[in-house]
Formats: sequence, structure tokens, C-alpha cells
Amino acid sequence: NYLKSIFRKMGYHVREDSAGAAIGGNCGNIYVRIPGKMRHAPRIMLNAHMDTVVPGRRVRPKIKRGVITSDGTTVLGADDKSGVSAIVEAVRTIREKRIPHGEIQLVFTVAEEIGLLGAKNVNAGWLKADFGFAVDGGQIPIIHAAGPSQDSIVAEIIGRSAHAGVNPEKGIHAIQIASRAISKMRLGRVDKNTTANIGMIHGGAAPNIIPERVRLIGEARGRTLRHLKRQVHHMQGVFARVCGRARAHLILRVSKVYRSFSLKRNRPVVKVVEQAVRRLGLQPKMEPTQGGSDAHIFNVEHGIPTVVTGVGAMNIHTKRESLSVENLVNAARLVVGIIEESASMNGKR
Repeated sequence: NYLKSIFRKMGYHVREDSAGAAIGGNCGNIYVRIPGKMRHAPRIMLNAHMDTVVPGRRVRPKIKRGVITSDGTTVLGADDKSGVSAIVEAVRTIREKRIPHGEIQLVFTVAEEIGLLGAKNVNAGWLKADFGFAVDGGQIPIIHAAGPSQDSIVAEIIGRSAHAGVNPEKGIHAIQIASRAISKMRLGRVDKNTTANIGMIHGGAAPNIIPERVRLIGEARGRTLRHLKRQVHHMQGVFARVCGRARAHLILRVSKVYRSFSLKRNRPVVKVVEQAVRRLGLQPKMEPTQGGSDAHIFNVEHGIPTVVTGVGAMNIHTKRESLSVENLVNAARLVVGIIEESASMNGKR
């Protein structure tokens, strides 16, 4: 509501889609169209996500020696409030300074942190861009023009309950089986192209009952689909072998979260952001990301070449998250530079 009020006061057309209803939320993605007077300039999309990770309620930001932090009881939420802020300030700047530009579409998404759900439910008919920029990265000189594939892995191990004190030998201990499986898996940074994690485990009924069921939720990421499939096959095999030896039943579900993208350095979207970084007196650095972002969905599912640009936040997803005032200012300057560089490509898409 706050963002919608900002852009409506500027006189721009603002729309909200039905993504919230589709994912069980209470608000949708926000779209803002900023008309441009340079008719032959490429249409660009600027994207940031509105959600943060937990604990993110009642954030009390502090500034000390030019660095913004929370009070230590919550995350700061710079991921990705700083991206939202940079885009808002950039729009204000091009208005105040009357900077010439082509058509710009702002797309602020919901539920990015829990599986890119907002981006997956965008109104495709409202997306009008030749290329885009997801303002949601690490250090400002770093440009992410490639990202991995990710699968979600949910394993339910079903053993047999028994009294833990009277007759434990009659039980099949689901949690113990799960721990054996985890101990045999390649997890963490498997290699330079692959990561994997078991992040959640639920099971058991009481301390004196051999647990019959346990549910594990994890993920695997691969720089390419081949790397991903190899890791998923490994994890599936470990679960199957360990459960088979223990005579436990296994229910395993693997689902796609997103698929990899890779943009070559000669693409216009990459050239634009490289020049925008140089405007800040910094040297652009191309690095593939191992994280997921809305850029995955825009690239793969909507055919809009999109790179991820930095905002300079540190220690994201922790209570030690921080952002320097200098980086926040530079993030806004970077977005302005992207708008100007895109406009200079008049007729080149």
C-alpha cells in the first residue's frame, strides 16, 4: 500500500495482480508503468521483491558510523528493501532532473524468499520489457548474468512405533534412519557447480515412543541441469538404500523450484549494467550466482533477459545484516545509470 501510494502521487498508473490469492497471501505483485519520450529506446524492467526473511517484524534500524543495522533482534531487511528503495529513489531522480528515458516498467514482487512465488504468478500479459534488472544482489560491482537450477526434495520415512523403554527392538526408528541417510549424503558445497542441504526435519510423538514417521525437507542446486540431476539422483539413492536396509517405507517427492539461466557478455542487458557500474567509478565483475532470484523466472519462463545487480548488503538472512549508507546511495545511482545507459541504446534491443 505504501509503494502504491508513492507512485500514484507521482501520477503513474499502478496495478496489483492476483498473485496473493494464488499463493494464499494477502497482497499481489505491483506493476508501475513509467512512460518514456524516447520512442525507439528499449523498454526496460526494474524489479525488486517486497518480502524479507524472518525475523522481520518490528525492525528498529540504527545508523552507526555510516552503517545501517537492526537492533540485533531482527534482520535488517536490506534484502530486499534496499532494492525497492534504490528503484524508488531512481524514479524520483529522473523526474527531478528531467533525465530522458525510454519506457520503464517497475515490478515489485511478493514471496520471493519462499520459492520465487510472486514471480511465478506474475500477470504475463502485463510484462512489457525488452530486458530487465533485478536489484537484489550482493556487492554493487558484481553482476549476476547466470544462475543455477534448483529442486526441492521432500522425504517421508515411515518406520514402526514401539515403547521406547519396554520393547524398543520391536520398533523401526524413523529418526535414526533419517540421521543415517543424512550422514551419508554429500551436502553443503558439493563442488564448484553444486550445493545441497537438508534444512528441515519433523517427526516423533513423545520421548518414550520409537518414532514411526519423520519428514525431511531439503534442496539441491546445480549450475546446470546436469549437475542438479546428478546431485538429486545421489540423494534419492541414499534415502532408498538406507530405508531399504532398515525395512522402512520411503515416500520421496522431487519438484522443480526454478531452472538455470545464462546470458552472454555481449547481450545488451549485460552491456548496460556494466557501463552503469563504471559510471560509479567501479570495475564491473561478472559472477554466476548460486542463489535464486526473480531473474530466474523472468529469464526462463517469460523470455525477458534479466540480470541481477548488487545493492551492497552484507550478512543477509541473519540478524547481523547491514548496509552502508554509501552503498544504499550507490545502489540508487546505479539504477539511474541503468536507465540512462538503456536510453542511450536508442534503437538497439
